[in-house]
Amino acid sequence: MPTLLFEIGCEELPARAVYEAEAQLPGLSEAHLGAKPHSVFVGPRRLAILVEVEEPTGDQWIKGPPLALREKAAAGFSKRHGVSVGELEERDGFLGVVKPAQPLAETLPAQLDAVVRGFSFGKTMRWDDTGFRFPRPLRWTCARLDSEPVAGHGTTTWGHRFTHGEIELPNADAYAETLRAADVEPAAAERERLIREGLDALGEWRDPLRKLREVVHLVEKPVVLEGSFDERFLSLPDRVVETAMQSHQRYFPLGGNRFAFVANGGDPDTVRAGNENVLEGRLDDATFTFERDVQLGIDELANRLSSIVYFADAGTFADKGERLVRLVDRLGGGDASLEAARLAKADQAAELVREFPDLEGYIGAEYARLAGYPEGVSAAIAEQYLPDSAGGPLPETEPGRVLSAADKIDALTVSFSLGHKPTGSRDPFGLRRAAIGLGRLATEGGLTIPRELLPDEVGEFVEERLEGLLGEVPVEFVRAARAATVRDLGSVARLAQALAALPDERLEPIHTAYIRASRLGEKEKAAAKVDPKLMTEPAERVVASALEEVEPEIDAALETADFAAAVEAGARLGPVLHRFFEDVLVMAEDPKVRENRLRLLLDVRDTLRALGDLGQIPR
Repeated sequence: MPTLLFEIGCEELPARAVYEAEAQLPGLSEAHLGAKPHSVFVGPRRLAILVEVEEPTGDQWIKGPPLALREKAAAGFSKRHGVSVGELEERDGFLGVVKPAQPLAETLPAQLDAVVRGFSFGKTMRWDDTGFRFPRPLRWTCARLDSEPVAGHGTTTWGHRFTHGEIELPNADAYAETLRAADVEPAAAERERLIREGLDALGEWRDPLRKLREVVHLVEKPVVLEGSFDERFLSLPDRVVETAMQSHQRYFPLGGNRFAFVANGGDPDTVRAGNENVLEGRLDDATFTFERDVQLGIDELANRLSSIVYFADAGTFADKGERLVRLVDRLGGGDASLEAARLAKADQAAELVREFPDLEGYIGAEYARLAGYPEGVSAAIAEQYLPDSAGGPLPETEPGRVLSAADKIDALTVSFSLGHKPTGSRDPFGLRRAAIGLGRLATEGGLTIPRELLPDEVGEFVEERLEGLLGEVPVEFVRAARAATVRDLGSVARLAQALAALPDERLEPIHTAYIRASRLGEKEKAAAKVDPKLMTEPAERVVASALEEVEPEIDAALETADFAAAVEAGARLGPVLHRFFEDVLVMAEDPKVRENRLRLLLDVRDTLRALGDLGQIPR
């Protein structure tokens, strides 16, 4: 089969868009070219694939409208394909037409155009009057089918922006070697390898803000160089220095006053001097703003929060601070947590945070330490945004966990109340991350988070995330536990684990009892209360007696979070219910007896319901 090379050339793409394109290229190739590529090349100026394509053979069946729409759609379909309505064929309930297969050279231009137009990016732009949108302007396309050109596309690519110009590509398989000869490394994995190798050669390096992933797609010819800055800047907190290096310039700390950076070629001495000048300018600015913030002090910064809007219709950061104090109190936080909540957002008024947003939380903690606040308060301020990713570290201190939970509850509650809910893949306020964080604080961090602090819609949203967090527990058990009467988020998770851990021979009777009691009990009118005098069968008196014992046991076990004991107590109802269903006719002819038995079953259901909606668990 012939090999097709297709390259899309652009102005410098943001790294985010390169990763989006890399994820979509295999699917677009398969959808429009009939095969997945065996090589994908992506970088800041080009997106390319090498794919083996098959020359079409034989006749092609083009499916048209259903037979039921013959009158409405047949004429248009036949006209579009240059045949008469009478020439349309019927197959499997559809109209269609048979046409000879078109040569690959004739179909490729339209197929490649479909690939270009098939991308979906988070952010796009228009740059001419065609209306076409892409993350950056398209500048060229290059296509070769083996050594043959493809109509509508060029046969040249472009080398390194500063050292090479337009280059003729002789054939598809020569793509990578042609670019490497022109100072371009087209393979992202190889660029990353070269960068890591260069960094390792300079000693121990760090990437605290995780910029390497972005840097891979900022250069086409990676050259790792070392730079240094004036030692006077080492008086700044370490993270301030590192943030100045990474937030804008994407440098890598090497310890002390040394740093590494990745250049896109160029004279090393000239490039090094330029980068050192840029970093020293950043550090000068950071020093100036840090000293001004320290002079004001964290309490004065907190006083200024009333003039800074949290977000539209959600009040100011001062309002948020007051809500955090109330939430921390309801979460059982002590003096350190309450003081941390009052000061938590003070650094939003700091000039350093306006310059380097990545420092929020951390720099507030530094300002609290410099103002003489206890370490528990400072640590909580620093930890308030943790965990900041699905697998990120949890706060290490109890005040930090309490403040983190309060911050996430407030963000979720306010956002949902204003209609800012995640939709599809869009989540601009990071609410999924906040909900996952709450779940982890409850399950891994051992923090008691009362369900009453999570309004209905917010509670549903947060508890849905437990289904993913408790990976070892089938989702049906989590859904069952969510309907239980337990009072806090962590208890929902532990109850789900206890239900899932119950052996089948113990779960089966309790599950059967719940389902049968629910179905029969809800079937017709039941008495308002069980009347012992109407019990005529020994089996129903045994159920009533067991219920009197089991119900308080379940309640007590749930109250003390002994979920295994609660589930075991509920399981004791299984055998007695089995005997009941064997020996007792629930739908007795006497209406009072029937209603009494139905009420007994509803009481069984309600008692077991304390353990959750067991009907969610498939058997």
